[in-house]
Amino acid sequence: MTKTTTAHASERGAVLVHVALALLALMAFSTFVIDYGVLWTARRQAQNAADAAALAGAVALAFDNPSDFSNSGPAKTSAYQVVMSHPVWGQQPVVNITTDITFPACPDDASSNCIRVDVYRDASHGNPLPTIFGQLVGLGQQGVRAMAIAKVAVANSTDCLKPWAVVDKWEERWPLPPVAWTPNSVYDKYIKVGGNIIVDPSIIEPDRYIAPTTSSTGTGFFPFNPDKSYSVDYGRQLMLKVGDQNDFQFVGGWFGALSLGGAGGKTYKENIKGCVGITYKIGDDLQFSTEPGEKVGPSKQAVADEPQGDADSLFNQDPTAYWDAAMNGGRGGVAGSAFSVSPRIVAVPLINPEAVVYANQNGRTTVPISNIMGFFVEGWDDANKAIVGRLVTTAGLLQVGGGGTVGPQSGFLQAIILVR
Repeated sequence: MTKTTTAHASERGAVLVHVALALLALMAFSTFVIDYGVLWTARRQAQNAADAAALAGAVALAFDNPSDFSNSGPAKTSAYQVVMSHPVWGQQPVVNITTDITFPACPDDASSNCIRVDVYRDASHGNPLPTIFGQLVGLGQQGVRAMAIAKVAVANSTDCLKPWAVVDKWEERWPLPPVAWTPNSVYDKYIKVGGNIIVDPSIIEPDRYIAPTTSSTGTGFFPFNPDKSYSVDYGRQLMLKVGDQNDFQFVGGWFGALSLGGAGGKTYKENIKGCVGITYKIGDDLQFSTEPGEKVGPSKQAVADEPQGDADSLFNQDPTAYWDAAMNGGRGGVAGSAFSVSPRIVAVPLINPEAVVYANQNGRTTVPISNIMGFFVEGWDDANKAIVGRLVTTAGLLQVGGGGTVGPQSGFLQAIILVR
């Protein structure tokens, strides 16, 4: 018998068809996985660049110059430098400092404290992302863009408060004719008769204190003018002198020593040199230190340079930092620090002088916080037994609900947040 095989019955070469179809499927899948993976990796890198740049610009707005929106100003240049240091798939993204770094109204409250950064890596800006397998199906390039908006918000709390309750600035109305407040001014209103403190009947126009609110600076210290330029208080030098809590004729820089997180001179010094770790908000009550013994010695040891101060005093934590009067358009600023933010810039509570008198009259040992200021500690003045420093802005926490707040002009504490 003879075996006959017909051509159409043969299966030789059939697998090639399946391989060819599988290869097409694999190439299509590779196009999706690899090229789409490049797209999403680059998208994340572009977003990181935009976020970092917006935050850097907001930091410059808060602490370098809040009113300079020019291409050469610190906000735009900081944002641009940061975005250029964040490559997107191996190349710098395209960002036009004029049109892609802007200052729009904030999307959450329409305020003017925001900076926006747009980042591009696409064909329309001359730097498209490559494709590998996409070219097999006619897809030669792809692109990404990202946007971020950061905001400078007025903070109302800190977890690093210093144990100095400083009497806030008041309005000088006596003696007549009234003159502008200075650090040498005296709070003229009260007189002591026997064991009571009463309004002095001989003072026709007593000095007056008005606490800051969200819509007014009151009479207190404030760092900004309405146009966001620095006020006369920014950079003001102040000597902080520990006072008697029975005082009623306060001088500029008077402070009452506080018990934060415990009593004793050691705790007081630790709170000056480090952070107490307890969050205090505007409006919270502060506990005066009622233990015997004045606080001049511990204050000096915690603040001064060696040999007067401790080895880890505030000054010795950043000994090269100094006040440069030429910075910030002549308002001054901190230069020479070994840190991005000097540890000698601290948060100090401001209090109502009337609240101290009220506490004294009513046997109370607590006073509420009217505001919290930033304070660059320059050092210790041994002749005046005072902590010498400058009023500045500093970083704070934004507590929503349960705490008081102040308006943008009075806000020494600044918080930087991404809003989009």
